[in-house]
Formats: sequence, structure tokens, C-alpha cells
Amino acid sequence: MKLVKLLFLNVGIIVLNIVVFSQGLLGIHIGKNLFSTIIGVTVIVASVIAFIWGNISILFSKKRTPVITNGKKNKNDNSESTKALAENISGLSKQWNKKTFRENINNTMQQYGKMKERNKALDTVLLQHFQPSEMSYTRFRNIIDSVNELFNGNVEKIVNRIEVFDESDYRVIIYKIKNGGDNLPEQEKQVLYDKLNIYLEHINYVKELVEANETIVLKMDKLLLELSKLSAADESDIENMSAIQDINSLIDQTKFYKQN
Repeated sequence: MKLVKLLFLNVGIIVLNIVVFSQGLLGIHIGKNLFSTIIGVTVIVASVIAFIWGNISILFSKKRTPVITNGKKNKNDNSESTKALAENISGLSKQWNKKTFRENINNTMQQYGKMKERNKALDTVLLQHFQPSEMSYTRFRNIIDSVNELFNGNVEKIVNRIEVFDESDYRVIIYKIKNGGDNLPEQEKQVLYDKLNIYLEHINYVKELVEANETIVLKMDKLLLELSKLSAADESDIENMSAIQDINSLIDQTKFYKQN
């Protein structure tokens, strides 16, 4: 491919000079008159610049290699996980009528927007420090993908919990308890409070997931900050970056909770 580009460039320069200076064509001659001299000198200077700059650019240009993991190209915006997250966010917006979770839904929407911004910024900063074919780039990319996977998983759990939450039944229970619940027969009152505890468990679980995702957003902020300050001397010591250690710890904790 480079050979073809070199051929077209240099042949083009030669053809241009032949056309300009050939007596049978334009017939430009330096010294003939002022206009002819200006045109001739301009063409010669432009040809020299095009020859030097063009050949150097072609010969020393680097071809970016897409990152391949497990035989598949890494496609951030078009990945299945990204599409799944977008679907979960769409499903979450449809639960807005459940007033119990409105604050959590709103916070999750905001976190989703922040994560999109952080991912774009991290992609930009990564490419400022590394080539996609480098091991350091792959290590960073894998860490970022793991964090996104945690965030996406939490959003999916949030959506699932809110979807199964019976808002109207919860409101009825709250109303009954506030309006004479203590005067109900013991068995009926016990059933009422048992159902309430189940609903409260859903509410607390969703709240914990939203808080966990807020922590993830903060970890991404810290990673972006440290990465933007990364110097060539630090690039060999990636694993010792505090943001990387925090994120690895967060991932390990999540794996531990899943096993238990």
C-alpha cells in the first residue's frame, strides 16, 4: 500500500513539472519574464516540499491496529454490553410512574450520562499515551471494560427490582399501617408487616446499588485524573497507580459477593 502511494506521489510531481516546464505545453521558463519566473520558482519549491514531506509521511506513517480480545475486535460503542445498558436505561425510564424510586431512577440516569462521558474521555487520553497494539493499552482497556461491566450489571439489577415492585400494593400497605394498623387482628397485622418488610428490602437493595454505581463513577473520575497526569516514566508502573488498585479491589469485592 505504501509503495502505491509513493508511486502516485512521485509520478504526480514529475508529471506536474513536465507540464509546467515543457515547451510543448505551458512552457514556463525562469528568467523569461517576471510572471514566468514567479510561476516557475513556486512550482519548483512546491515540488521539493511535496517530495520531502510526502515521502517521509508515507514511509514513516504508523498503521493503528485494532485491539483484539479472544478473537474479537474491541468495539466500545457498538458492543453488546453497551446496547444492553442502553436497553436497561430505556426500561428504567418507563418505571418513572413508581414514585418510590423516582430519586433512584433520576440518579441512575445521571450516572449513566457521566459514565458515557468518562468512557469517551478515557478513550481519548489512552490514545494520547499508548498505541492500541501496546500491552499497556490493552491492560487499561480491560480494566475499564471490567468497571463498565460492574456498572451495567448494577443497572440491570436496579431495573429488575423496580419492575417487580408493586407500587400500588405498597401504597395500600403504608396507608393501612398509618391508619389503624395497630388495631388490626394480630394475624392480619403480621401479614401486613411481613409484606412491608419485603417491599423495604427491595427499596434498600435498589438504594445500595445506586450508591455502588456512584462509587464506580468516582473511581472512573480518579482513573481519568491519574491517567491524564501519567508521564512516560510512570507508564511501566501502571499496576501501582492508586486508581488501578482501588478499581481492582472493587472488582475483587464484587466477585467475592457473587460467590457468597
